[in-house]
Amino acid sequence: MLIPEFRCEAGQTIALVGPSGCGKSTFLNLIAGIIRPSTGSIFIDEIDVTTLRRAASAAFRLSRIGLIFQEFELIEHLSVGDNILLPYHLGRQTTRSAIEKRGRDLASQLGILPYWDTLPSALSHGERQRAAIARALSTRPRLLLADEPTGNLDPENKKKALELMHLTAKEHDQGLLVVTHDLELLDSFDTVIHFEELNQSGKQLMP
Repeated sequence: MLIPEFRCEAGQTIALVGPSGCGKSTFLNLIAGIIRPSTGSIFIDEIDVTTLRRAASAAFRLSRIGLIFQEFELIEHLSVGDNILLPYHLGRQTTRSAIEKRGRDLASQLGILPYWDTLPSALSHGERQRAAIARALSTRPRLLLADEPTGNLDPENKKKALELMHLTAKEHDQGLLVVTHDLELLDSFDTVIHFEELNQSGKQLMP
């Protein structure tokens, strides 16, 4: 994978499309600092995340980046509410009451508030996906990275989730980068990038 240059500005929404297996998910993991590139640098808020040690990288990710994984990555022994609030508990010194309202508001907007005290195993795939979206948005991150965030949602909940992600991006100057195969979503994004064009030697692409 060779990407000469890529930029996502504050408040900008970008959809990343391309065939399965071309490296889109790997690209998100590189940006998030979950895996490290063999060469080059990745700057978020003027910080080169490729230079951070493991603990510092995890702390940076918790404070600046919201992640929506394709496989949800919910903690099965925690309730939906505790999963949504998990980034706060891991990364911030604050009381539960101070942040629970934010989490409950997101759960309500996504239609999963009735499951606040329910374990993920009792939820449908669509409900689990909405819990993962609420968790990623809970800290108002500077950058939201989403891997197929609406793939398990019915049309009504897909619309709600997408509108919420876009609204959050615009209201909080949050960068939004979404990997998707759903071509129906593309009109709502500022920029659409075909990954096979971005991932080419000698080609610079700056949305």
